[in-house]
Amino acid sequence: MIKPVVLLALFWANTVLSVPNNQFSDFFNTLESFSANFTQYTYSDTNALIHTTSGTFIFNRPKQLRWHTIIPNEQILLLNNNELWLVDVELEQASLQQTNDLSKTPLYWLVNKPNSLNNLPIFSHQQDGVDWYQVSKNSSQYQQLYFGFKDETLHTISLKNELEQTILVLFDQATINPTIKPQAFELNLDPVFDIIR
Repeated sequence: MIKPVVLLALFWANTVLSVPNNQFSDFFNTLESFSANFTQYTYSDTNALIHTTSGTFIFNRPKQLRWHTIIPNEQILLLNNNELWLVDVELEQASLQQTNDLSKTPLYWLVNKPNSLNNLPIFSHQQDGVDWYQVSKNSSQYQQLYFGFKDETLHTISLKNELEQTILVLFDQATINPTIKPQAFELNLDPVFDIIR
C-alpha cells in the first residue's frame, strides 16, 4: 500500500488576491525535470501534527520520479515509466505497485502537461506569499488538493485524504529543469532484498 506522498494542506485564509498569470499552467507546461528537498507534515482531522518526514525528490518527464524519504525511516518511491516501486530500505523489501490509473493520484498532475488536460487547477487564494491553486473536486479522489507557488516555482503541495488527514509537503532548494541521469530512476537493489510483484 502506497503511503501518501507528494500530498499536503493547511487551513486557508479566506482572502483572495488577484494573480496576474496562471502560475500552475506556466510552471508545469515548461517543466521537464525538477529536483528539491522536501519536508512532509501529516495533520489529524483536528489539525494536530501526527507525523513528519523529510528527504529528496527528483522528477523527469514523462514518467520518472524518485521520492526518497530519509527521516525518520529510509523509503524510496520509484516511478520509471509504467513501473512504480515502493522500497523499504530498513525492511530490505521492494514491492511493485499498481499504476493503471494515475488520474486518481497526485502524480497525474506531474506526468501530464496542463495544455493536454481539462479541468485545470484554478487560483484559490494567497497566503503568506504563496499563491494557491485548487484542483477541482471532480478531477481528483481527494477532497482537497492544492498546489502552492512562490516566486513562480512550486513551493508546496497540500491535500486532505480519505481519512480527513491533511498532508502538507514543503519543497526547498528546488532546481527547475536540471539534467538528471537515467540511472537515478533505475531499481538497483542488494541481492538480500525481498521483491514482491
